[in-house]
Amino acid sequence: MHVIGKPLIKLGFNQQRFEADYRFSLVRLRENAEGVALYKGEGLELTTFRERFGHVIENWWGIMRTRKRLNWIASFLFQFSVPFPYIIAAPRYFAGEVMLGYIFQVASAFLNVRGALWWFIDIYPQFAAWKATVDRLTTFTESLEQANVEMGELAGERDEAAGETIGIEALQLALPHGKPLLASTSIQLRPGEDVLVTGPSGAGKSTFFRTLAGIWPYWKGRLRLPRGARLLFLPQKPYLPVGTLKRAVSYPAEEASFSDAEIADALRAIGLAQLAGDLARSENWAQVLSGGEQQRLAFARALLNKPDWLFLDEATASLPEDAQDALYRLIKERLPHTTLVSIGHRASLRSHHQREFGWQGERLAAVG
Repeated sequence: MHVIGKPLIKLGFNQQRFEADYRFSLVRLRENAEGVALYKGEGLELTTFRERFGHVIENWWGIMRTRKRLNWIASFLFQFSVPFPYIIAAPRYFAGEVMLGYIFQVASAFLNVRGALWWFIDIYPQFAAWKATVDRLTTFTESLEQANVEMGELAGERDEAAGETIGIEALQLALPHGKPLLASTSIQLRPGEDVLVTGPSGAGKSTFFRTLAGIWPYWKGRLRLPRGARLLFLPQKPYLPVGTLKRAVSYPAEEASFSDAEIADALRAIGLAQLAGDLARSENWAQVLSGGEQQRLAFARALLNKPDWLFLDEATASLPEDAQDALYRLIKERLPHTTLVSIGHRASLRSHHQREFGWQGERLAAVG
């Protein structure tokens, strides 16, 4: 049974993987349906779905074939086990060495043993499915442990200290495969001094922000953050949870943290007055709002959460420059104690910052 049924373990492992890949493809298409439609890529997506679903069907047939072999061998063993004890004991009976009752005693004992051991045959398909699930979980755990090992080898020192300055000392950034993005760099971000970070696409500006946020493991050096300071990061494409508009605007705080009047005022201030009366409306806002409206909504979050440090990663790239300038002025008017650290390419951003750091090769140096 084990020799014939062992392939079920790998087949069960692959079945879970193929089904997960297929489900992920469906969800990803739903989230990017507009982009696919604009490119008229429905045919290619259908080909991809058929290919991935083909893997599911092909592996399922492999499972069925293996289970069929298991059923055949189990049926054969069951049927053969009925006459087997009689065949074994019959020669001694016909030789006159034992009585007829001996044969029935042997058959009874054999059937009791068979009944006890038959549990392994009956349970083998479930055991194979269990082993496939365990293998999938253990490989996932091993991947996490490997990632932790790599993070331990590459990550630098990150701590909080008294003071208001963000200290960056001997910071080095790299990609997962080891390509360096930033050579050893030391800078100080001082409160009240807004900073603009510029550089070519792909240089590592967003990775620099991810490192400050604590979500990028491939770095060395030391980061010293002000103890108790509130940091808020606004990426180029904000995350909008599915649910009420009030929940989307309040994020990452709880809805109850702000009154309807506060949220409505913030929406009007950032140019989304038409949504101020729809706070209880539940939608997938990432598909309802345009890119520019989503970026405006992210600024409403900043107004409500009042961070000490606000990091903006191309947070106005989908807006015209006049709207960008208006939002920056609004932040400085309503949040005078918030320090801005921005990533951007527009020259107009320089007027909203006191200092500029530019990416020069693998170096981050002061400009001007």
